[in-house]
Amino acid sequence: MNKKITFLFFLLMLLLAASFLPSSIWAENEGFVSVSRLDYEIFHAPENLRPGQALVVAFRYRGTKPVADQQPLMLNFIDRKFFLEPVAGGWRGVAAVPLGTVAGSYQLLIKFDDGAELALPITVLAHDYGEQRLTVPDEMATPVRPENLQKIKQDRKSLRLAYASSGSDLLLERVVRPPLSTTITSPFGRRRLLNGKPKSPHGGVDYKAAVGVPIVAAAKGRVVLAEELYYSGNLVLLDHGLGIFTLYMHLDEISCRCGDVVDFGQIIGTAGSSGRVTGPHLHWGVKIAGVFVDPLRFVTDSKHLLRVPWEGEDGKSKF
Repeated sequence: MNKKITFLFFLLMLLLAASFLPSSIWAENEGFVSVSRLDYEIFHAPENLRPGQALVVAFRYRGTKPVADQQPLMLNFIDRKFFLEPVAGGWRGVAAVPLGTVAGSYQLLIKFDDGAELALPITVLAHDYGEQRLTVPDEMATPVRPENLQKIKQDRKSLRLAYASSGSDLLLERVVRPPLSTTITSPFGRRRLLNGKPKSPHGGVDYKAAVGVPIVAAAKGRVVLAEELYYSGNLVLLDHGLGIFTLYMHLDEISCRCGDVVDFGQIIGTAGSSGRVTGPHLHWGVKIAGVFVDPLRFVTDSKHLLRVPWEGEDGKSKF
């Protein structure tokens, strides 16, 4: 009897301890969910999403009729378009849920060039990232000077062109890793009030970093922007293909140029306090086809882009 009570007590303590584990630990065990639509087998991960999260999709044809004249064009999710890339035995892509998306069921659409569509319901869960109040110089919170407004206008044009440069070929060769391992001073997704006025939610994570600390690329990518912007300060923007970008903001120095292809772990600049900041730090962000996603969650979710849910001929389950 005592042994049974001891076992039950141990089991209860184990379950309680597990409930306090970080969500990323559970996420490591998440796999692809498989469904069938017409003659296609569709896989996606994770099963449920929250605003500010990526959705990796892979699918293959399982029918008997030739499909040479029916090719997938794109993914469409929550009124946004996302790239598809042909891979061994099928196709893959990555979509994303914008911050502010109301909880509910949304249709993921795989669109073909002949007008056909495959539809898959995806559940988006509610999630509150909290709120943050900051004080910055008035001209940084709400610029009014003509020269600053002109600079912001030019910056937006530069960013628009840079984001439009991504292609449908994935450059990732390994799981995305954070550029720093220091303390996070401001997490992703918080609603921001600057000098008491509502602004856009925080589109990345802020890492504590003294001026001059080396900053490395989180993954292999192509430099599509490396210059000083009004709000972002010295910025490096890396394109990783499939519409996936990583951003490194408020740098002191930039040590790469547009057009460079940088490898994972390569130094691209140093931390600083340029742009709209309250002190030196690194802002690191991930953007997918115009949607900011939680960079730390994408560190976990990016592993799904490096494996195929069906086994290849080599038996290694790789694209």
